[in-house]
Amino acid sequence: MNGTFNSSYGPAPGVASPKESTAWIARGVRYRDARTADPPEATLSQLPRRGVIVFATIYQAAQHAQRRIDLHFRKATRYPCCDGTYVAGGEYALAGAGPGAYSVIVRVYFGSSPTRSLRAEAQRAIDQLELPLPR
Repeated sequence: MNGTFNSSYGPAPGVASPKESTAWIARGVRYRDARTADPPEATLSQLPRRGVIVFATIYQAAQHAQRRIDLHFRKATRYPCCDGTYVAGGEYALAGAGPGAYSVIVRVYFGSSPTRSLRAEAQRAIDQLELPLPR
């Protein structure tokens, strides 16, 4: 896929010991939101047909009954999207516990109905996500 590749990671602003962190990869579109924008509405409003955004939120603490997150796109659930911003391809999400005492939500947004190629692109982005190990 042609276009820009942007990724970043950062703690919630103004919190000495982060209780929430976000990470994202945007393909085919420039990421336009603040690090903690959830959902990233400014970026979603500019998402082209071949664009893909993978947005992960890590937060304290995983509930005891929560399963370990399965980072395979084929396991994602489709949801209506996105707090008033229309996204043609919708929102898909994976959720569960990370390898430490925290929870993870990974959301995938597509600029059009996801083709096999776009789904593969999303999985490659998900594969780059490195969840923190317990200390």
